[in-house]
Amino acid sequence: MRAFALSMILSLGFLALSVVAMRRQRLREQAALLWLFVSVVMVFVSATLPLHLLDRVAHLVGIAYPPDLVLLLAVLFLIVLVFHLSLSLDRLSTKQTALVQEIGLLTATAPPAAGTDDRDGPMQIPSGDDPAPTSRDR
Repeated sequence: MRAFALSMILSLGFLALSVVAMRRQRLREQAALLWLFVSVVMVFVSATLPLHLLDRVAHLVGIAYPPDLVLLLAVLFLIVLVFHLSLSLDRLSTKQTALVQEIGLLTATAPPAAGTDDRDGPMQIPSGDDPAPTSRDR
Protein backbone atom coordinates (compact mmCIF):
# COMPACT_ATOMS: atom_id res chain seq x y z
CA MET A 1 0.00 0.00 0.00
CA ARG A 2 2.93 2.36 0.66
CA ALA A 3 4.29 1.83 -2.85
CA PHE A 4 0.87 2.65 -4.29
CA ALA A 5 0.56 5.86 -2.27
CA LEU A 6 4.10 6.96 -3.06
CA SER A 7 3.77 6.28 -6.78
CA MET A 8 0.43 8.10 -6.94
CA ILE A 9 1.84 11.14 -5.11
CA LEU A 10 4.88 11.27 -7.41
CA SER A 11 2.81 10.71 -10.55
CA LEU A 12 0.23 13.35 -9.67
CA GLY A 13 3.03 15.74 -8.69
CA PHE A 14 4.69 15.25 -12.06
CA LEU A 15 1.35 15.75 -13.80
CA ALA A 16 0.82 19.01 -11.89
CA LEU A 17 4.37 20.13 -12.73
CA SER A 18 3.75 19.43 -16.42
CA VAL A 19 0.48 21.36 -16.43
CA VAL A 20 2.06 24.34 -14.63
CA ALA A 21 4.94 24.41 -17.13
CA MET A 22 2.43 24.31 -19.99
CA ARG A 23 0.35 27.14 -18.54
CA ARG A 24 3.42 29.33 -18.00
CA GLN A 25 4.50 28.51 -21.57
CA ARG A 26 7.89 27.20 -20.51
CA LEU A 27 7.45 24.24 -22.85
CA ARG A 28 6.74 24.30 -26.54
CA GLU A 29 3.53 22.62 -27.63
CA GLN A 30 5.27 19.51 -28.90
CA ALA A 31 7.31 19.00 -25.72
CA ALA A 32 4.30 19.87 -23.54
CA LEU A 33 2.21 17.16 -25.20
CA LEU A 34 5.00 14.64 -24.76
CA TRP A 35 5.43 15.32 -21.03
CA LEU A 36 1.69 15.48 -20.49
CA PHE A 37 1.37 12.06 -22.12
CA VAL A 38 4.24 10.69 -19.99
CA SER A 39 2.68 11.99 -16.78
CA VAL A 40 -0.76 10.56 -17.67
CA VAL A 41 0.87 7.17 -18.33
CA MET A 42 2.64 7.43 -14.96
CA VAL A 43 -0.68 8.13 -13.22
CA PHE A 44 -2.31 5.21 -15.07
CA VAL A 45 0.46 2.78 -14.12
CA SER A 46 0.34 4.00 -10.52
CA ALA A 47 -3.43 3.64 -10.37
CA THR A 48 -3.29 0.06 -11.65
CA LEU A 49 -0.69 -1.12 -9.12
CA PRO A 50 -3.28 -2.61 -6.73
CA LEU A 51 -4.89 -4.47 -9.66
CA HIS A 52 -1.56 -6.15 -10.54
CA LEU A 53 -2.01 -5.14 -14.17
CA LEU A 54 1.76 -4.74 -14.53
CA ASP A 55 2.25 -8.34 -13.42
CA ARG A 56 -0.28 -9.59 -15.96
CA VAL A 57 1.20 -7.61 -18.85
CA ALA A 58 4.73 -8.74 -17.95
CA HIS A 59 3.58 -12.36 -17.84
CA LEU A 60 1.77 -11.93 -21.18
CA VAL A 61 4.91 -10.52 -22.81
CA GLY A 62 7.07 -13.23 -21.26
CA ILE A 63 8.97 -11.18 -18.70
CA ALA A 64 9.45 -13.05 -15.41
CA TYR A 65 10.12 -10.02 -13.19
CA PRO A 66 7.43 -7.31 -13.70
CA PRO A 67 9.63 -4.30 -12.77
CA ASP A 68 11.85 -5.28 -15.70
CA LEU A 69 8.92 -4.39 -17.97
CA VAL A 70 8.92 -0.86 -16.55
CA LEU A 71 12.67 -0.64 -17.10
CA LEU A 72 12.34 -1.92 -20.67
CA LEU A 73 9.61 0.61 -21.46
CA ALA A 74 11.66 3.42 -19.90
CA VAL A 75 14.73 2.53 -21.98
CA LEU A 76 12.65 2.34 -25.16
CA PHE A 77 11.10 5.71 -24.35
CA LEU A 78 14.53 7.25 -23.82
CA ILE A 79 15.81 5.84 -27.12
CA VAL A 80 12.84 7.32 -28.98
CA LEU A 81 13.29 10.64 -27.15
CA VAL A 82 17.00 10.83 -28.04
CA PHE A 83 16.19 10.03 -31.68
CA HIS A 84 13.53 12.76 -31.75
CA LEU A 85 15.90 15.30 -30.18
CA SER A 86 18.60 14.36 -32.70
CA LEU A 87 16.20 15.05 -35.55
CA SER A 88 15.23 18.39 -34.02
CA LEU A 89 18.88 19.33 -33.51
CA ASP A 90 19.71 18.48 -37.12
CA ARG A 91 16.77 20.54 -38.37
CA LEU A 92 17.82 23.54 -36.26
CA SER A 93 21.44 23.22 -37.36
CA THR A 94 20.35 23.27 -41.01
CA LYS A 95 18.22 26.36 -40.37
CA GLN A 96 21.10 28.08 -38.58
CA THR A 97 23.48 27.41 -41.47
CA ALA A 98 20.99 28.84 -43.96
CA LEU A 99 20.43 31.93 -41.81
CA VAL A 100 24.16 32.56 -41.38
CA GLN A 101 24.69 32.25 -45.13
CA GLU A 102 21.80 34.61 -45.81
CA ILE A 103 23.15 37.18 -43.33
CA GLY A 104 26.59 36.89 -44.93
CA LEU A 105 25.15 37.53 -48.38
CA LEU A 106 23.08 40.47 -47.15
CA THR A 107 26.08 41.98 -45.37
CA ALA A 108 28.34 41.54 -48.40
CA THR A 109 25.89 43.15 -50.83
CA ALA A 110 24.61 45.93 -48.56
CA PRO A 111 25.98 49.44 -49.14
CA PRO A 112 27.92 50.95 -46.22
CA ALA A 113 25.74 52.72 -43.71
CA ALA A 114 25.71 56.52 -43.64
CA GLY A 115 28.35 58.04 -41.38
CA THR A 116 30.82 55.17 -41.63
CA ASP A 117 34.24 55.68 -43.15
CA ASP A 118 35.73 52.65 -44.87
CA ARG A 119 38.61 54.53 -46.56
CA ASP A 120 41.15 53.22 -44.08
CA GLY A 121 40.19 49.61 -44.69
CA PRO A 122 40.31 47.07 -41.92
CA MET A 123 41.66 47.99 -38.54
CA GLN A 124 45.45 47.75 -38.39
CA ILE A 125 46.94 45.63 -35.64
CA PRO A 126 50.28 47.00 -34.43
CA SER A 127 53.23 44.72 -35.07
CA GLY A 128 55.50 43.53 -32.29
CA ASP A 129 58.26 46.00 -33.37
CA ASP A 130 56.36 49.16 -32.49
CA PRO A 131 55.44 49.31 -28.82
CA ALA A 132 51.91 50.45 -28.12
CA PRO A 133 51.74 54.00 -26.75
CA THR A 134 51.39 54.17 -23.04
CA SER A 135 49.77 56.86 -20.93
CA ARG A 136 53.21 58.49 -20.41
CA ASP A 137 53.80 58.82 -24.19
CA ARG A 138 50.66 60.86 -24.78
